[in-house]
Amino acid sequence: MRNHAKPVLVRWAIAAAFVAGAAFVMGGAALAQGDADAVDAQVVTAIQHAGFAADEAEHAGAVRHLGHVLNCLAGPDGEGFDGSWGHPCGSQGSGILVDLAAHAAADDLLVLARGAHALALAGIAEPGLGAVSVAAQGVRALLSMLLELLG
Repeated sequence: MRNHAKPVLVRWAIAAAFVAGAAFVMGGAALAQGDADAVDAQVVTAIQHAGFAADEAEHAGAVRHLGHVLNCLAGPDGEGFDGSWGHPCGSQGSGILVDLAAHAAADDLLVLARGAHALALAGIAEPGLGAVSVAAQGVRALLSMLLELLG
C-alpha cells in the first residue's frame, strides 16, 4: 500500500464508523414521511459521480468527479464548493446537506452526509490517484447507505 493512501484509509474507516453509528441510531424503524425528492435526486447524482471518480484512470479526472460530489453535498454556499468543477446537482436542490436539514429524520441522516462531505474534502486534497479512488469509494458507500435510509 502506498504511504499517501493511508490517511485516506484512516478517514474512510472513520466514515465507516459513521455508517455503523447511523445504522444503530436508525434501528429498524421506518423513516418519517416527508418530501425527500430533492435530496433523493441529489444523492443519486452524487453516487453516480463518486463512481466516476472511483473508476477514473487519471488523477485530475478523479478529483474533478469527486469535486462534483462535494458540490452536490455542499451546495453553492457550502464548505468546499468549487464551481469550476461543475455542479451536476445544481438544478436538483440547494445541496444535500442543506436540503437534508429539513428532512424529518435529519438528526439521524446528517451523520452520513457529513461523513461523506468530510471524506470528499479529504479525497480531493490527496496527491495520488489511488487515494482519491479510495476516498470516492468510501463516499459512494456512505451516500448509498443514506439513499437506502431515505427509501
